[in-house]
Amino acid sequence: MRTFDAAASIRRLLLFVLFLSAAVCAQSLTYADTTAQPAGGPLNLLISYRSEPANRPAFRVYLQQEGHARLERFKHDGVLESYLVLFNPVTNSGTWDALVILKFARYADTRRWMDIERTAPGGLSPAGLRLAQPVDSFFADLQWQGATDEAATERESIYYVIPYEYSNAGEYAKYVEAYVVPQVKGWMREGVLSSYRLYMNRFPTGRPWDSLFIYQYRDLEAFGRRDEIVSKVRGTLAGDPVWKHYSDIKQTLRTESENTIAEELDGGDPHTNRLPAR
Repeated sequence: MRTFDAAASIRRLLLFVLFLSAAVCAQSLTYADTTAQPAGGPLNLLISYRSEPANRPAFRVYLQQEGHARLERFKHDGVLESYLVLFNPVTNSGTWDALVILKFARYADTRRWMDIERTAPGGLSPAGLRLAQPVDSFFADLQWQGATDEAATERESIYYVIPYEYSNAGEYAKYVEAYVVPQVKGWMREGVLSSYRLYMNRFPTGRPWDSLFIYQYRDLEAFGRRDEIVSKVRGTLAGDPVWKHYSDIKQTLRTESENTIAEELDGGDPHTNRLPAR
């Protein structure tokens, strides 16, 4: 008859607990890895530009005319799927004057853009390069986004761009899901926010930012209500223990950098609802 070996049973129990812990850790690592590094190459490129104050008016006109035509040609040729051009309406030494966000349909198109950069840094023509300089380029992944039905047609929009740095991509993604997204959806329900895009920097070399939030407010008046609406929505979420947990620890998860206010530029004046005749 076999005798009961208490020590052996305890050892087996400990091994089983260790196995479960390892499995849980493996799942957590998988989540963190897939969030921080999606499979395949990046499909978004963000390029920031700086222009001397004396050249800002001409650079803005360039972006709306020749720059817009160049981007449309790249889109027609299949290099780009879409693009967004933002321009800082005020001079600020701590941020960019313009930000161009390019979206590619395929990883091969990202490679094609790298070839374009050989003769046209930042996608600018020689005329554009005389007015401004590409400062930084970031390959990124669009991890979270949302928009109202009216977002694409709102010409008076004010964009609010906020860069962040974080130390742990997995924890940061959980924080965004549990804390940021519920708030943003609340701002949209309140009617002040038209869309949002949250990018994760694929290759954070130099670490100017790890994540970039781009919020589209309906207009300047809606943007002016930002603090009011933030406070109101947070009040509705305070009873959620998960949201409250991340609210309490958010300062340990990320560091905010210089914010930028911007307007969208296209082939027309952003303060009108018509495009110039072609």
